[in-house]
Amino acid sequence: MIKPIFNRYERKYIITAKQKDDMVEFMKDHLVFDDYSTDNTPYHIYNIYFDTHDFSIIRNSIAKPTYKEKLRLRSYTFPIQHEDIVFLEIKKKFEGRINKRRLFMTYEQVLDYLNHQKKPVFANYIDQQVFLEIDYFLSLHKAKPGAFISYKRIAMISEQDDLRVTFDYDMKFRNDNVNFESDDGHQIIQSNDYFLMEVKSSINFPFWLARKLSEFQLYSQSFSKYGKAYQQYLQGGTNDDYILY
Repeated sequence: MIKPIFNRYERKYIITAKQKDDMVEFMKDHLVFDDYSTDNTPYHIYNIYFDTHDFSIIRNSIAKPTYKEKLRLRSYTFPIQHEDIVFLEIKKKFEGRINKRRLFMTYEQVLDYLNHQKKPVFANYIDQQVFLEIDYFLSLHKAKPGAFISYKRIAMISEQDDLRVTFDYDMKFRNDNVNFESDDGHQIIQSNDYFLMEVKSSINFPFWLARKLSEFQLYSQSFSKYGKAYQQYLQGGTNDDYILY
């Protein structure tokens, strides 16, 4: 079941393909693949990030303030149909902790809201409050679709707590024709020999995981797919991605 509300810490690591394979094999003793990654099979995620005409939201995020927020529309389906379920998500970060709330809507409902100002009404009180927050965000920033970002993901989860580890690759973006009508884009990291591993948990990492990260000499770093895509956009779509390493 996809949760509507998250409050957790997230740590990010750039790892090699071999390190990814080794981590997955090791984690099989502690975690299971989620319902969409059965037997190490990746699935696709498609996102539209909202921003101002001068990209002030992502520019503020890159500056690493104590508090920041972003809004995105997420789909797990391509090609998408009007009746398909999508997720309108507002994500906030304060002093390292992530709070994410999402609305389950049909793609048609989202299009009616964004293009025709037809506001949906939710029977659930919490959903309605989340929508009001999203509506205020769009109104305050006059935000429009700013970037399309897609990637493939393998995800593993704990059956005892909310620990979740994801491995993303083939990350692509475009800032023109920002919609779900195409899955084309420029590579955010040029080589598929690298993965973005994210560890997500509401509590401290378990000892077995901390020990393995230390053994591999893996250290968390700041990495934003949208932030990296924006930097490439400023440089005309070319970038020395390996500066990360």
